[in-house]
Amino acid sequence: MALLSLENLELSFGGVAAVSDVSFQVNEGEILSLIGPNGAGKTTIFNCISRLYKPDRGRMTFNGRLISKLKAHRIAGLGIARTFQNIELFTNMTVIGNILLGRCVFRRSGLLAQAWFYGKARREEIEHRRKAEEIIDFLDLQAHRDKRIGSLPYGVQKLVELGRALALEPKLLLMDEVSSGMNLEETQDLMIWIRDIRDDLGVTLVLVEHDMRLVMAVSDRIVVIDHGQKITEGPPSEVQANPEVIRAYLGESDGLAES
Repeated sequence: MALLSLENLELSFGGVAAVSDVSFQVNEGEILSLIGPNGAGKTTIFNCISRLYKPDRGRMTFNGRLISKLKAHRIAGLGIARTFQNIELFTNMTVIGNILLGRCVFRRSGLLAQAWFYGKARREEIEHRRKAEEIIDFLDLQAHRDKRIGSLPYGVQKLVELGRALALEPKLLLMDEVSSGMNLEETQDLMIWIRDIRDDLGVTLVLVEHDMRLVMAVSDRIVVIDHGQKITEGPPSEVQANPEVIRAYLGESDGLAES
């Protein structure tokens, strides 16, 4: 069953087509990767889904609901979370503070109750902190729990941003270059977490990723984008062997597996 569907998506900037007639579906419970060279339009597609950009044309549906014209803040409320290619964390706040920000969509108590921290506000805060601690344990961030973001290595910051997205309890998670800046050991751990997010937390994932080892290891399907257009899509084995993909990105027959 398609959880997310994009139909004939188009977006141009100053007459330059960033996304051109792109269509694909993301099935519930799968891990789908978008790959392609820098500037291919992958992050632009993410920005359209999360409504940071308004598509010029096309239709987007999520969980059977049309989202093409929704405001950006409504998207998070529907259960779509994302990470960013360039880290978007509050550097002077702690790890747990940043993760708790992902719980804002669930706050229902009034401003007065929050200011005095009583009744419903108190109960909500206890639940939000419990959830944040679960995420810290899940991503093995205990050693960094109370540290300021600005003092942490880049790879750890990437995990904190992932944790903040998970705090939203999403149905769909858009992960934009989450392995960027991670060392080999961190990337291998990330492969496990990606599968666990799908298998244990029941989250559907879409990855924009350049690390082909990671892509080939975790993806159920791959969509290939170049110059804003979809070249092909299919399981990793088919994409890896597609001559057009090899010519466009690799220049050699075994490059995709070794990239």
